[in-house]
Amino acid sequence: MITTLNRDLDTAVELHRILTASLARRFKMTEVAAAVLADEIAVEIRNEVGGSELYIPGPSRTARNRLICEQFTGDNHEQLAKQFRLSRRQVERIVSNRDIRPLKMSVAG
Repeated sequence: MITTLNRDLDTAVELHRILTASLARRFKMTEVAAAVLADEIAVEIRNEVGGSELYIPGPSRTARNRLICEQFTGDNHEQLAKQFRLSRRQVERIVSNRDIRPLKMSVAG
């Protein structure tokens, strides 16, 4: 039987795991240092929203796609796929659908 206490504990453990992995990856921290900081962040989150449900929306695809297009060099599909956790095919679709506007040329006159 799953109790509320077990579910809450599972959620807290998962939050800590996500925070630790994200801090280590994003800020190139050791896992130990990231875990210590994750503890502090988790405590602050619990103090702010503990006991209530919190919806965290996913990242904006528009913003992500814009970043991918800005970083695309013509031959870095694999690197972008890894960086943004997408397949190579998804990166190909994103860069092929980018808005390519003609350069504005000023006419002297």
